Parts: sequence; C-alpha cells; structure tokens
Amino acid sequence: MNLIVFSGGIIFGAAVGAAIGLWVSTRKGGGGPDVVAVDFPQVLDLLRRVHNAGAACLIMEDGTSAVSTVDPRPDPAIIDRTDAAARLAMGDGRQHVIHGDPEIVAVGDGQVGAALALAPQPAAELVTRAGADLRRLVAGARVRLVDGTMTRGDPRRAFDNALARLDSVESLSVALCESARSTANRSTAVVLRDPVTQVATVVAVSRTTDRKLIGLRVSVDSSAGRASMGDVPVVGASPAELLGITPDARRRRGDAGVAYPLYDGRQGIGALIVFGRPEYLPPEIREKVARLAAQIAPHMAAAAAVRAAETRAITDQLTGLPNRRALDLALARVDGQASLLMVDIDHFKQLNDGFGHTAGDAALKHMAQIFGRTLREGDLAARVGGEEFALLLLGAGPAVALEVAERVRRATAESRLRWAGSEVMLTCSIGVAAYPEPIRDVANLRVAADAALYRAKEAGRDRVENAAAGIGSAGGAKS
Repeated sequence: MNLIVFSGGIIFGAAVGAAIGLWVSTRKGGGGPDVVAVDFPQVLDLLRRVHNAGAACLIMEDGTSAVSTVDPRPDPAIIDRTDAAARLAMGDGRQHVIHGDPEIVAVGDGQVGAALALAPQPAAELVTRAGADLRRLVAGARVRLVDGTMTRGDPRRAFDNALARLDSVESLSVALCESARSTANRSTAVVLRDPVTQVATVVAVSRTTDRKLIGLRVSVDSSAGRASMGDVPVVGASPAELLGITPDARRRRGDAGVAYPLYDGRQGIGALIVFGRPEYLPPEIREKVARLAAQIAPHMAAAAAVRAAETRAITDQLTGLPNRRALDLALARVDGQASLLMVDIDHFKQLNDGFGHTAGDAALKHMAQIFGRTLREGDLAARVGGEEFALLLLGAGPAVALEVAERVRRATAESRLRWAGSEVMLTCSIGVAAYPEPIRDVANLRVAADAALYRAKEAGRDRVENAAAGIGSAGGAKS
C-alpha cells in the first residue's frame, strides 16, 4: 500500500488536540487569514460544480465554516438551510436527505459536517453520488488541508484529484505518529491489522524513526502484535519482543518500547509504538500518549472500514485484481499517453467442461499471478468479466504496449497450471490499442482493443494483434 506523504509545511503541535484535531487550523501564513478559509472554499466550489448544486457548506466543530454558492448568490434562506443541515449531520454523525426546494444532502461524522443544496427531486443516483463525495470531503477535512490551487478542466476530475490528497488511514497514522513524537519526544510508529487477513504491519513512522520499518510484518506474539489485538499497553524490552524482529533486521537505537493499543471499543485495530525505555518516560506523558491513542483509534477504525468497503467495491473477489469498475475509473483519469491490452484465456470453456469450474477458477488466479510477474510497476491488471482481463499501461505507446503484450503471451504459454495431478497448458490472445496515437479518444480504447482481440482469436489464438496495424505477432501453438 502506497503511503501518502505529508507536505513539509504541515506542522503538528505537541498537544493532543493538535493530533486529533481533524483539520490543521493552526497553519497560517504571514499573519494572514487561516488557511482553512482559503483552501476549503475552492474544494467546495469544485464539489458544487460537480453536482450542479446551488450551495455547498462545510462546518467544523470549532465553528470554522466554508460556503460556496452559485453566482448570483441564492436566497439567504437556502444557505441557512444548507448550513443547518451540515450542523445537524455534524452533530449526529449521520447522512440526511432533506426533501424540498432545494433538496439538501448532508453528511457528518460528529466533528465535521458538509451539505449540498441540489435541484428539487434529483435522481436517486445523483443523491447517492453526492452523499459519497460529501463523505470523502468530511473524511479529508479531519486530517489535512488541500493544495489551494484550482485545477483547470473537468470539475469532477479536479475534485477527485483534490480529495485524493486528503484523508486516508495512512494520513491519520502519520498524524498520530508525529503528535505522539512531539508529546513524548521519542521515535514512534503505528501498526495496523488488516481487517480481512488480520496481518499486522507497520504503516507509518515519525520523522525520527527508520523508514525501513514501513511495511514490516509484525509477529502476533510480539508486544505490538498482542497490543493490536487487545486493550492494554504491552512493553517490549528488545526488538524481538517489541516487533518480533532481530537486532540485525534494523540498525537503530532504542531497542525497548511500549505498544499502546488502538482500540475502537469493540476490538483492537493496531498499536501505537513509542520507542525507548518506558521507565524514563514521566507518568503524565505516558498517560497523554495512552489518551491520544484512545481518542484517535475510533477515527482510524472508521477510515479503515471505509477503505475496506471501497476496496471491495472495486476488487474482483476471486482473483484479487481490480474489477471492471476500477478499470473504468482508471480510464476516466487517463491524462496522457496510455495503452490498453485486452487479454482472453483461449478455450476457457473447454477447460471448465473438461476439468470443472474449480479448475477454471484456478486458471483465472493463475493468470493474475502471471500479470504480477510480467507487468511493469504502475500498470493496472483488471478482471473485466469471465475469462477476460484488461491491462492498462500508463505512459506506454504502441511499441511498449506490444512488447508487454508479447511478454504476457509468452509467459502464459510457457507456464503450466497444475491441477488434480495434471499439467494444463494455457494460452491467451491479446488485443492492443494505444492513445493518443492512433486512438484519438480514450473512450474508444476499449472498443479498439476488443476488436484487435477478436482478430487475434480469429487468426488462431495465442497471439497479439495491434488495433492500429491490424497485424499480429504470431505466438506459439495455434489451435
């Protein structure tokens, strides 16, 4: 999982409030106005334009607010109703849809609230999308500010890009690390457990901690592992006790430490680690750190739950690859050279009929593993239906795309699927289309690559066809 890196200009105070304060209200420049009053109206303006709303409002627990409206400004009563709906949602942490003219959608989390004044009787799909975008805005407002620069072009893309720099589980983890570091004057790290696999991993470290720890898998019987599954701090007197690693695995000072549980009231989700011998930390500081972990843990649990739900919505459950929806989202964000490869397993129906559907499932997983070995870093492999996959190569022109396609085709033909004591030979056919040359519109990439894939099937399978040239690079066996 890629970690979001905080801007160097964002500084976390030592106080607990600065750590879990769900926006950075203390960041000011040159005696000017609070950055919140400068940045969030621009994001709200993008949100309002995305949904063609009359007004958008963001309310924060300390009374800070931001409003965006159409020009000319609507009736003040509409703004007041939108503001009141945002405050209602902030107070009870729920989503509200208030019917009327306008129809107001409001979302809150108990500390931040946001609302949109939509046109009367909007389509149900619009209300759903508006609610989802408001939830993203509320989540982002809790953690950090966005870049104040307005992105030109499509408001939807600009809004998505702005929110991509906002809230995330990783951002909350970094915020917790930095505030705990300031409070205790010690190096810190955050361990989180995956809600599905239950594997605990270091996801963030403070500026004074070895960054090589990020991504480290923590053993279940270590102090951090036990704290992440419980509700009491656990002391570790050595690296092996604290994280389950040997001294040679990381060369850093401060072997001992305490793992404070991140507990959301129902179960442990992770641990905040403060390195250094605990007996040298004053009791009042230990209490502050424990309180900090207890206060921020529910917010991290909520963010993790949202992340898990979003991941499930764009993930193929069988192969673990992104699904068709994820591909559509990625294609919508293409901004520059890109190529699309449509890949189809040859004679898949015969495999299912001859060996059973479980063998077919094994073949699909086998292909996902091949993509993992053959694609470039940053390439997207998605299962888009049945035995068909799509490979999106950002920044790749026709020549690179054909090279990758041939590598995938050859790896498939040379590998063997072992099933029920037998070796099953698989081959695949691939269609390649590139943007902006020769395909001038990203929206046509899928159609062009599909047409090339069809030609590869018609020409004998186990081959690559180029949408532009209409000729293939022949592969191995033809059948």
